[in-house]
Amino acid sequence: MFETIFTLSAANKHRLAPLLREREEFLAYLQSRGTGRGCLRIYSSRLNQIIRFLKLKRMRPVRPHEITIAARQWAKYQGEFRHLSAGPWSAPTFVWLAKRWLRFHGKLVLPSRRFVFTDKLSTYAEFMDSERRLSSVTMQGRIFQATRFLRWCSQHRKLRRLSAISLNDVDGYFSANAKQWNLVSMASSASALRAFFVYAESRRWCRVGIAYGIKSPPVRAGSFLSDGPKWHDVLRLVRSTSGNTPVEIRARAIVMLVSIYGLRRGEVIRLQLSDFDWRERVFTVRRSKLGGLQQFPLRSDVSAAILRYINTARPHSSCSRLFISFHPPYGPVHPVSINEIVRSRIERLQIKTKRKGPHALRHACATELLRQGSSLRDIADFLGHRNCQSVRIYAKFDMQTLRQVSDLDLVGAL
Repeated sequence: MFETIFTLSAANKHRLAPLLREREEFLAYLQSRGTGRGCLRIYSSRLNQIIRFLKLKRMRPVRPHEITIAARQWAKYQGEFRHLSAGPWSAPTFVWLAKRWLRFHGKLVLPSRRFVFTDKLSTYAEFMDSERRLSSVTMQGRIFQATRFLRWCSQHRKLRRLSAISLNDVDGYFSANAKQWNLVSMASSASALRAFFVYAESRRWCRVGIAYGIKSPPVRAGSFLSDGPKWHDVLRLVRSTSGNTPVEIRARAIVMLVSIYGLRRGEVIRLQLSDFDWRERVFTVRRSKLGGLQQFPLRSDVSAAILRYINTARPHSSCSRLFISFHPPYGPVHPVSINEIVRSRIERLQIKTKRKGPHALRHACATELLRQGSSLRDIADFLGHRNCQSVRIYAKFDMQTLRQVSDLDLVGAL
């Protein structure tokens, strides 16, 4: 392993250091994930210091506070093993790499933070999966909302049993968050909590009547309207991603998929290289909410953008995902990166829109389809919704607009 990243003399020095096998296995793992030779050299040298300052003669369980103390000692160290003066990132980098190495070998001891309601939430999740067959996104959302409420109860009321929770606690929870949540967030949380307490009541975990007493705030249909940009602004956004840098090439492919096909952020992230059939000119999407797979015809302009990204901008990596990071190890692109790709360009172009993330382009896609006269059923299928009612949250329309069928192509002057 060391011969591939160091000269022969340097490699021999690293081979004489303690815990050779444990260091080699970890470095080989990083190399397989796409970590470059320069980074591997730095990590290899730093692992020797981690072993020295943690006083490891063999692999043993290590707690985070022990790593923190060793990192401070390393940052202050001025002896023979310090070739460069310590900087502000010396200690944090030491901690980060030590934790990652020890976690890789199963030796990082994390403090136990078991939540008192974990078992009940796990049982609720199994019910939603096996009995209700809800999508993973819906289940995650409901578990998140229930967990947030129960943590609030644990911290503010010191409650340790569901049977001790009352409607007054629910009211207190919403009152505490009223200033920072809008009506849609309040309604979403109320719906999730109502579903949780319906199940909890069926299992006799809680008092009778809590679910019935949780009322969602009235949300007018117009509260959801005009969240996306105008379609001519979307086309302007797509045209702005015409640069030749790897970042711009990847951004163009992502923006086109989100705009033209109305894909959700998670659906873009889960796209695999194998999902594209270039001969048949179709690609497959793993739906977030409906679950299952859905195929779309692959437009020539979208196909060109994706192929350009694969051939000229995508880093060489064993990762099967289509969109990956530009920094080693080359794993799937982070959700925050998808948000930033859209948000930064919307702000740069000074596009007026309530939302500025990728979901705003999904809104715009649905609105444009409605404007062109597509039926609610067709749009629901196209966007991967369970029913037509869900489409109404994406677009503002009236009957006159629905009766007008536009002759313009969806992507127009691209």
